[in-house]
Amino acid sequence: MAGGLFSIDRQYFELLGKYDEGMEIWGGENLEMSFRIWMCGGTLEIVTCSHVGHVFRKSTPYTFPGGTSRIVNHNNARLADVWLDEWTDFYHTMNPEAKTVDKGDTEPRKQLRRDLKCKSIYLGEC
Repeated sequence: MAGGLFSIDRQYFELLGKYDEGMEIWGGENLEMSFRIWMCGGTLEIVTCSHVGHVFRKSTPYTFPGGTSRIVNHNNARLADVWLDEWTDFYHTMNPEAKTVDKGDTEPRKQLRRDLKCKSIYLGEC
């Protein structure tokens, strides 16, 4: 799911905790939101007949302190810490840079996950 290009009921979006405010600029929010919806009992549908316009900019209006890879690794490290459970180590093996970045405090997102009674990412535990 594209993180900046989707439709969701506003009350449901707020119930799910909106976007993770600890994530920076962009990158990873698409996966994080998808995991959260699926693991917390929601349904995510891809409507193939829908049409969306997107106006591309000539250059990005954002700055990326530390570079884009640091930003994306920061965001994905947060995602892994909150949502991947025992698969976090596997993620870090495949993406060692994400293990070294400061992911910030993820406890509020973990508490949100507990409050929403979200399931494990592992399908065998549904």
